[in-house]
Order: sequence, then structure tokens, then C-alpha cells
Amino acid sequence: MAILRGSAVGAMQDSSFDTDLTDDQWQLIEPLLPPRKPMGRPPTPLRSLINAIFYLVKSGCSWRLLPKSFPPWKTVYHRFRKWCRDGTWIVLNHAFRALVRTVDGRKPEPSAAVLDSQTVRSDAHGGRVGYDAGKKTKGRKRFIVVDTMGLLLGVLVVPANVPERIGAQELLGPLMPALGGLRRLWVDGG
Repeated sequence: MAILRGSAVGAMQDSSFDTDLTDDQWQLIEPLLPPRKPMGRPPTPLRSLINAIFYLVKSGCSWRLLPKSFPPWKTVYHRFRKWCRDGTWIVLNHAFRALVRTVDGRKPEPSAAVLDSQTVRSDAHGGRVGYDAGKKTKGRKRFIVVDTMGLLLGVLVVPANVPERIGAQELLGPLMPALGGLRRLWVDGG
């Protein structure tokens, strides 16, 4: 069945992985992806690109170690970065969060959320770092806001020296227009 399913998507994959999309999952994702451009190189099947990205996220391997049954790693990386820049991942996250909430009998948009931050040690090789004097840690600070079900609403990564208030404002500023129904936000003392 995996080989038959692979041939239906363009004979790109000869084997299946645990991270591959099911047909039902693909039917949910496909309409949310940006349309193909009519000109340019021959298109790489989007399903195989998504499967490759999910494989990378789950396995933690580097781009260059992507199995040969997937499209070339440079193609997968290019599409991943393009979707990061154009907001495709945000659209997918919002759509599936609303779906999960609806299936659970809740309104699609949350009315309450939780915001917190975490300082993690890191080196400057991945971007700017700072020193968090309170935690005595050199690195970055992650700000994450989730709804009451624990579903992701937003993430911001900044140097560790950014104060809690500033980081929260930077995260919530662009997020609030999309979350008009948000009435309560739980935060810690910072």
C-alpha cells in the first residue's frame, strides 16, 4: 500500500515512514498550502515535501541526511524556508488549532491563554544571545503563549537579556489582532 500510495503522489517515495501523512491528513492540509506557480521548474509533489519536513522534525536529523526516498534536501529546505517567510506554517497552525478546539466542543478561538518564558543556554552560532542576570545564563529566551488546551498560539525567541515585559509585548503585539476573542491571559510575576 505504501508503494501504491507513493506512486499516486508522483513516485517520489518508495518507502513509508511513521511520520508520513495519511490520506485523510493530506486532504486537510492540501487546501491550506499556497497554490503552485504556473511557470518555473517542474513541481515537486507537495505531499512528499510535507512528509520530508515532518520526518526531519521528528527525527532531528540534519537537512543533508534526509533519506534519498524524499525530494532533494535543498528543495525541501527551500520550501520550508519559503513557508516560514510567507506565513504558511502560521496558517496551518491556526487552522488545525481551531479544528481541534471545535472537535473538543469549544469555540474555534480561545478566550483564555497562558504566557511564559524560559531562558536556555546557547552559543551565538544560531543568532544573537544575551545574558539573563536573574538566571545567570548566557543564551536566548523563549516566550510561548498557549490556549487552555495547551495548543500553541505564538512563539518568540529573543536574546536572554530581553526583559519579560518587553518580550511579552513583542510576542502579543502582532498576535492580538488575530486573537480578538482573548479575554484572560495568565502570566507569572515577571
